Amino acid sequence: MEVQGLSCHGCGSTDVEFDPTTRKIHCNQCGREEYYSRAQLGATGKVSFVKDNAIRFFKEGNRVNARKFASDVLNIMLDNATALFIIAYCDEYGEMRSGSISDFFRKVQDIPLEYNEVRELIDLFEASLYNMRDYEEDMVVLMIKNMQSEQDRKDLENFIDTVSPYCIAHYQSEDFLSEERCGLYCDIASNCNIPKTCYALLKGIRTNPDSPYVTHGFYLKAKTGYFRQHYVQSVGKVIQAMKESAFKTKFLAGYRQMVNQFDKDAQAVS
Repeated sequence: MEVQGLSCHGCGSTDVEFDPTTRKIHCNQCGREEYYSRAQLGATGKVSFVKDNAIRFFKEGNRVNARKFASDVLNIMLDNATALFIIAYCDEYGEMRSGSISDFFRKVQDIPLEYNEVRELIDLFEASLYNMRDYEEDMVVLMIKNMQSEQDRKDLENFIDTVSPYCIAHYQSEDFLSEERCGLYCDIASNCNIPKTCYALLKGIRTNPDSPYVTHGFYLKAKTGYFRQHYVQSVGKVIQAMKESAFKTKFLAGYRQMVNQFDKDAQAVS
């Protein structure tokens, strides 16, 4: 396969053949064989041009062309995360191939993403939150894994505080806040500044569809007790885990006030 932008590092010739399965090029001029790294391959003119078109069509809502250009990227760079996501999204929501998004997250979990891939995925995730809200944990965990440096911290915090509050506000029950999810929020809150996420959880005490404030169900003692134990107390753990800051002080005060009012409202219908 001939790919624009690849050249022999020995003689400089662009008369090279490329094998995408091994990322190896063979120079037809001098006979040299060498491997291209993921970073080198992703920066070539052909990959960059085709990938940019795939992203543009995706954000415009043109799934047919987005998938076409993303497929062209994968013909050259088999593990390009940006193209893999675009195809998975188009298959899941365009072709109704259930499981495509889950397969994407399984594929990329062991790929060491390049800087551009991480930024492109952030952009695509945020642009498709309406359909991606059930994959909050997958998106957040993937970004945490690939944004470990201190220089990435602010961008990571901004991403989480964009994605998680939106998802929290759209969950249809309290069940999303499992013990494992609570643990994830606690770990993030103890290392990152995510006030919008913590506020969304706190607000959910009154707005989650299972909240007795929404269902007018304080008279249902068992359900009210379950909500308090599994949602309200979990929110308290997350807020308690927050990094020490003025935000934490205010959130703790607000949480205690909401819990006191919750208990008063529950007792009022005894």
